[in-house]
Amino acid sequence: MSSSQHYGNHPHRPWLTIVTFAFTLAAIISFVMRHLGQSTTGWTLAFLIGAVTTLAQISRRYTTALQDRIIKLEMRLRADRVLSPADRETLWTFTKAQIVALRFASDRELPGLITRTKTEGLTGNQIKRAIQHWQADWDRT
Repeated sequence: MSSSQHYGNHPHRPWLTIVTFAFTLAAIISFVMRHLGQSTTGWTLAFLIGAVTTLAQISRRYTTALQDRIIKLEMRLRADRVLSPADRETLWTFTKAQIVALRFASDRELPGLITRTKTEGLTGNQIKRAIQHWQADWDRT
């Protein structure tokens, strides 16, 4: 499902957070320079807009990643309840997009869609289109 993790590649490097701090620091410096008599209002505003835009990106990415992790946990619990051991094993070979798409299938449809996904290589979008009895997820943002 994903590339293997090891000691050399496991650290989290929040580059968007670093970008936000850089924009914020630049805005603070520009603000201080403004109070020292420099005309930096435009730069201060531009740096603040950059920081807010980056924070919005961080917020959306983290929210979506967390939801995907929760969906995978829900699917693990659901798989234990409704799938054969072979289908459970197959499910965990799929991509995140495929697993998230399968989340919308009814319990009755899930085994057949797992088989189809394995044999036909269905994408997440194709899986969603193949679902006949949709299981709604009104909590996803």
